[in-house]
Amino acid sequence: MNDESTLSRLAPKPFSSSVQTDSCLYISGQGGLDPLTGDVVGKDIESQTISTMEHIRRILTESGLSLKHVVKVNVYLTDRSLYNEFNEVYARFFEAPYPARTTIYCDLNYDLLVEIDAIATVELK
Repeated sequence: MNDESTLSRLAPKPFSSSVQTDSCLYISGQGGLDPLTGDVVGKDIESQTISTMEHIRRILTESGLSLKHVVKVNVYLTDRSLYNEFNEVYARFFEAPYPARTTIYCDLNYDLLVEIDAIATVELK
């Protein structure tokens, strides 16, 4: 197995933004943080979801992949009332067939409203 990990300067150590094996890219939880300042991007779910998905897209691109390679997503929301608005924004990033997804409600660090981790397959079928 050939494993590679990528580090983010915003991520506390020990932490990898992603780990790639021969067949999958595992992306650690991403949130709506500005990559230059580390500040939370916006106080609303739309801004934070867009920023989070852009972080995921960047990690995928750096590994030669795209959102079409994503097969599983875990979404962490701080409040059930955010679900519908989150879904509207999330749908802008994916096409059918959509990745398998789990949504979990919890507290998050840094005043984040959403955090997303993902698994992408290296080979599309």
